[in-house]
Amino acid sequence: MGLEKATAVVLRTIDYQESSKIITVFTESYGKFALIARGAKKPKGQHSGILEVGNTLDISFAYKPNRTVQDLRTVDLVHSVSKLRRDLRTWLLLFQVLERITALVHEHEINKDLFQLLSQFLGWLTKQEQVLIHVLPYIQIRCMSCSGIELQLELTKMAKQSYLHIPSGLLSEISTQTGEKKFSERQTKFLVAVLLYKTKEFLTIDLSKNELIGLVQNLDAYFHYHIEGYNPQRSQQFFDLFVS
Repeated sequence: MGLEKATAVVLRTIDYQESSKIITVFTESYGKFALIARGAKKPKGQHSGILEVGNTLDISFAYKPNRTVQDLRTVDLVHSVSKLRRDLRTWLLLFQVLERITALVHEHEINKDLFQLLSQFLGWLTKQEQVLIHVLPYIQIRCMSCSGIELQLELTKMAKQSYLHIPSGLLSEISTQTGEKKFSERQTKFLVAVLLYKTKEFLTIDLSKNELIGLVQNLDAYFHYHIEGYNPQRSQQFFDLFVS
């Protein structure tokens, strides 16, 4: 049994027995895995207030290859997201992103690009005065690139509508009529802004609530097709809070 070290983002926590927690973390070098944090539920325990969802930690843990849950030994807080609790909408956005990251990565699957994207997103999110809902589909598209299933764009900036062919990832103005999702003109403009121009122009595009929901759901459908075990995420409460 060796003692390993890593920088980790907490994806999930569950209570375990009377005083402990089991946390799921995502790391750059070890991928996603579970840890048992003994005594973490004690108010004055050494891990009290640190092992929270979204926090970035420097951890050491006793590693055994045949164990499904590793043994957490030490923790140092690197970056806290606790201030996001003050705004329910931002807090829900955080969970929307973390739920998708959790679903995208399999146990011990190493994805350094996705870890770097998540780390950058968490740092950016805690600095924002106001967060727009458009960030969610933007992050979905960035996650596609990090997961090796990047959309293939065959659109111009003047496209009036588009079709995403789910099996191939081709985004085109031409309908294939099978295995595809249709996007409106404003949804298409959003996709072009993110994929082609890679600027913040996408934040200025006025999408209706239904267009936002449809965009996120269609992108989730693409993940569902290409990533084993990925299921579309529940987003209705999130949209109800953000958009009237």
